[in-house]
Amino acid sequence: MISQARNALHRLSRAGRIGLVLSLGLLLGWGAHAEEPLLRLRGGDLNLRDLHSQSAQSFSLPMFDTQLEATGISWVGTREKRPAKRAPAKGLQVYVVQMRDTIKREDLKNLASLKVKVLRYLPDHALVISVAPKDAQVLSKSSPRIHALVPYQPWWKLAPELGTSSIFSGDPSLRALVRLFPGQTRIGKLPKNIKVLDNSGRSLVVEARRSALYDLVKQSEVEWVEPLAQLELPWFKDDYLRFGLLSTPGDYSDLTGFESGTKLMKLDAVWARGLRGQGEIAAFADTGFDRGDTQNVHQDVNGRIPQGFIHGLFSKSWEDPMGHGTHVGGSIGGDGAASATGIPGAAPLSHLIPQSMWSPMLDNLSVPSKLKDMFGKAQAAGARIHSNSWGAAAGFGNYDAMAQQVDEYMHQNPEFLLLFAAGNNGEDADKDGRIDGNSISSPGTAKNVLTVGSSKNFVKNGGIQRKLIELKIGQEKWGVEPLASSMLSDNERGLAPFSSRGPTKDGRLKPEVVAPGTNILSLKSQHPKSDPLWGLYNSLYAWSGGTSMSTPLVAGAAAIVREYLRKERQLTQPSAALVKGILMHTSEDLFPGQFGAVGASRGQELLTERPNMDQGFGRVNADQATRLETSMLIDERKGLAVGEVHAYPIRLMKSARLTATLVYTDAPGAAGAAKALVNDLDLSLVSVSGPRIDRQDRANNHEFMSLQVNPGDYRIEVRGANVPMGQQPYALIVTAE
Repeated sequence: MISQARNALHRLSRAGRIGLVLSLGLLLGWGAHAEEPLLRLRGGDLNLRDLHSQSAQSFSLPMFDTQLEATGISWVGTREKRPAKRAPAKGLQVYVVQMRDTIKREDLKNLASLKVKVLRYLPDHALVISVAPKDAQVLSKSSPRIHALVPYQPWWKLAPELGTSSIFSGDPSLRALVRLFPGQTRIGKLPKNIKVLDNSGRSLVVEARRSALYDLVKQSEVEWVEPLAQLELPWFKDDYLRFGLLSTPGDYSDLTGFESGTKLMKLDAVWARGLRGQGEIAAFADTGFDRGDTQNVHQDVNGRIPQGFIHGLFSKSWEDPMGHGTHVGGSIGGDGAASATGIPGAAPLSHLIPQSMWSPMLDNLSVPSKLKDMFGKAQAAGARIHSNSWGAAAGFGNYDAMAQQVDEYMHQNPEFLLLFAAGNNGEDADKDGRIDGNSISSPGTAKNVLTVGSSKNFVKNGGIQRKLIELKIGQEKWGVEPLASSMLSDNERGLAPFSSRGPTKDGRLKPEVVAPGTNILSLKSQHPKSDPLWGLYNSLYAWSGGTSMSTPLVAGAAAIVREYLRKERQLTQPSAALVKGILMHTSEDLFPGQFGAVGASRGQELLTERPNMDQGFGRVNADQATRLETSMLIDERKGLAVGEVHAYPIRLMKSARLTATLVYTDAPGAAGAAKALVNDLDLSLVSVSGPRIDRQDRANNHEFMSLQVNPGDYRIEVRGANVPMGQQPYALIVTAE
């Protein structure tokens, strides 16, 4: 059948293809135009004037080209001769309406007046909308600014990673994650050859032949279908060792203060000022915690775990038979009671909410397909910080359905900060002595989350003390100098070799920050089956490493920042964007990295000052993050529409380095779009007597500037450059030192 469809496509004459376009396209502005906008999807760029031929070539799904169905309108726009009308489809249908240029407020008002429901934004200048076909006819004539109105095509809903079926590739059975459009909770007509394994409303896990998915995406409720991700815990596994663990039991007398990773983040200075996370609740989704009993927990968190949640498949407890989650929880909020405060977590007075995703049946994680439910339980329990040390083991850099879900949750709950581990996929595959880019795991690819990479801790005794080349996979991944002879925790200016690097596939900066993630000492689960991880320090503490270990340390630092904002800046409900922005703004630049300024050809680790795709904005510095008495902190909740400007005057009495960081929680992007950014804000520094300096990042939902300025009067401007999805709130941090 598939090969027949392909042959039919090849037999189509040029005239036949044009005729098919006319019968299916709903196009405005038929004449060619030099500035004509393109629709930019992951499968390729489309000119909506030439929908059929472009899509067939770009998406390589020819089986659709002979199966497309009209959805109620045969033509939109003006033309001397129109094709014959088709019978209108019933009910609401999904369309893409594309404007001639940046979507303006008048465009949004026009859509609202016609009761059009906006679902998503697509670059460039397009909105995915839900509307009855008869009303789409009215919409098409409502404004000369509309460039094109087309039905949302089935092949736009398929992740390129699914591939295509043919006589060469076959038609394998696979598992896929299906996302429905906002407002949809079920598929009206589920094809018979689709087996639903998990139905959580807008998110479904299905099993089917690949060709059957082509029937599935014809359903108007379906937004996106992608391969079901294999999820993993991003910790550097001890089976990577060639010679076994070297750890020997300790009695706390040998501790240097660096073991927990908190010292390099300057947390000891923060604790000395009385900031310990008191009044903050941090949740974490992982393998569980300790014995799964609030009354019988590790001494270091006694009395500070009010409850735990069970999310693992067929699990009846939030106990931790693996040990990873307990280690993570200790790094967030352990107080070091069992070690005479020698092994503390980042926020030692915070409360913790464990959420276990461990499945005894799978002997692995079973992440809920509907992440909203898991996050919602934590938020209802009072948590505003949520740490996640897990991610996809493939599809690196993709903005996928999981990334979309977490962005959606944060956009709807702007005070809830989600943190995700960047992943442990760093390697030097091209053998140039530097870690390659493009290895971030989803959901760490999401825009709104704070994605955390690993820097090196400074520990020379305990855990894994081997040269990289001596590790089991060392020759393969890090076998070229200067990496080969380095060790995991030998240089506090270095990054962990396994830490995933950016950018994402659409060019966004990830990770945003790093924190120590090598040879980290934290709590050992008291479950009798728990893993020793990187080796036991004693019966109460274990070593481990990975971006799994860096992320909870930053989550604890985020709790400290929230406490600081509440107590010392009187911001009772700080936004997640402000907390995230402060951590980015005040991070410590590790440039040029552990090997010095030796040049790229000799393996220089960081080629530019912050921010960059290796360290993001740098290593989290909790001391600087809580010393912002003379800084401007703006937590703008109403936000900006397109074309609007907010200005903040600044007077400098002397020369200073002015640093400004703008961060905002963006609307979720479309998983099928080539670019995840939706709302786009710009940052400018305007001098009363000098030049204007603009920052116009078209990929990230943050803007940053750091420059030396002379005394004088200035203003910081935040501008709504492109705001197609409602008013955009933001956080702004400005420091002059």
